[in-house]
Amino acid sequence: MRPSLGTGLTAALALSSAIALAGAATPVAAVLPFETVNHMTIVNGGVGLDESEAIKRVAAQFSLRVVISGRAGDYHVADRLTITRQGTPVLALNDAGPWLLVNLPPGQYLLRGEFDGQQVSRPVTVTAAGTTTHWVLPASLP
Repeated sequence: MRPSLGTGLTAALALSSAIALAGAATPVAAVLPFETVNHMTIVNGGVGLDESEAIKRVAAQFSLRVVISGRAGDYHVADRLTITRQGTPVLALNDAGPWLLVNLPPGQYLLRGEFDGQQVSRPVTVTAAGTTTHWVLPASLP
């Protein structure tokens, strides 16, 4: 069974702490995990403090902002996350979250995540002004 924040949590926290202790002013672009998937720029991550703060600073630039957490507010990472529109996959990622930023046209979408072998889905409407979705997972998930 995988921890909810993934196996790289210790390394990410250690790196964040080392940067903070060194007093380095880290540029946002150097911290953010930008990726290009299906010709879309996305930001996927937010495990460490520097990374999550940087994501929050640029979140308004993306039309869909997803934050994945448990009922107690603890962040979670999907083993696999797929976004579909009218049954057609738009985006598929491994190790998605706890923050996911993506620019999608306005419309109805379905988020489908796999968490420790359990499938969870949630509809989301992306508006022209942008949508922030706090995806709170069922208590039955670890």
